[in-house]
This record gives sequence, structure tokens and C-alpha cells, in this order.
Amino acid sequence: MSKQRVALYFGSFNPIHNGHIAIAEYVVEQGLCDLLVMIVSPQNPLKQSADLAADLARFEMVEAACAASKYPERIVASAIEFILPRPSYTIDTLRALEKEQGENMEFSIIMGGDLAQQLPRWKEWRTILENYPIYMYPREGITSTPYPEIQMMAQAPQLDFSSTDVRNRLLNGESISEMVPRCVEEYIRKNKLWSK
Repeated sequence: MSKQRVALYFGSFNPIHNGHIAIAEYVVEQGLCDLLVMIVSPQNPLKQSADLAADLARFEMVEAACAASKYPERIVASAIEFILPRPSYTIDTLRALEKEQGENMEFSIIMGGDLAQQLPRWKEWRTILENYPIYMYPREGITSTPYPEIQMMAQAPQLDFSSTDVRNRLLNGESISEMVPRCVEEYIRKNKLWSK
């Protein structure tokens, strides 16, 4: 019996926005996985953020956005890193998943071009590069990969805004309706996240 192909899309998702969902839907549509799991990271060891929303709030927004996607059965949220030691290292999460599901699943990684530039700073990055397929999508002028092991998704959708832009708009009292799924905007408004 063949293993289920599971693509892991890591992020702080602070908050999740339409760009994240567009990438997830694209990966599914390209047949790169059977299931795409959006793993909400408690804290990226290489990224400090004073305005990081609570873990549960970010997970609930990702969960809602996945449910509202084109493929709610194939794009799902995971909070596995919330129960692992912190800071969260991708290799540790992969090993935890392998231990739990390795007999049934094979894992790949989805990452933005900006992260590929940071790869040598990751814990055991060579192990990740050599043992897991990595699919990279273009980001902010980064349209090629420095590593032959990484497969570039050159045709992946690119939205020209980030989670930081969403937060800034909220702080300025501006509309975010075109940037996030409606369910995420409703959650943000209801819970008064990133508002004055």
C-alpha cells in the first residue's frame, strides 16, 4: 500500500492571508501532495515578532481559512508544534511526525523563496535538504533556488502583500477585506486583534 503524500506548509500565519491559501490550493492542484498540512509555528527561532498573536488565535484562524478553501478535505491545520519543545525546529517536527505517522505518510515541505535564503541557518538543514522534497514558491523578487535539491514552483501565485501588511492596515484602521478570507477578518474583528 502506497504512503499518503503529505506536504507541510510551516508558518507563523500572523495572520493567515489569501496568499497563503492560494499557495496551498496551487500545491494541491499541481498534484504535489494528497494532503497539505498548514503547521502553525509558535515562534520561528530566526524571526522575532513583538506583535505575534496568541498561539490558539493563529491556529483557529488557519483552521477557519483551511475549511473555507477550495479543498477543505485536503488542506488542514495542525498545532503539532505547540506540544513540542520550543523553539520550534523543522527537523524536530519532521522527526516527531515520522515517529507518529512514518509508516503511513511521506512528507515534503512547502516554503517561500525568502526562507530558502535562510536555510543554512536552520538546525540540521542538510539533513532536511537531503531527505525531504522541498517545493519553493517565488517571493519578493526571489524566483530561483540556490539549491538543486529544491524544486521551484515558478508558476505559483504571487500576492504582493504579507502578514505584516495586513497587521499594518489593521493598526491604521484600513480595510483588509481583499487580503484575508472573510472568516479570518471576522475572527480578527471579533477578537480585536492588531487594532488600536
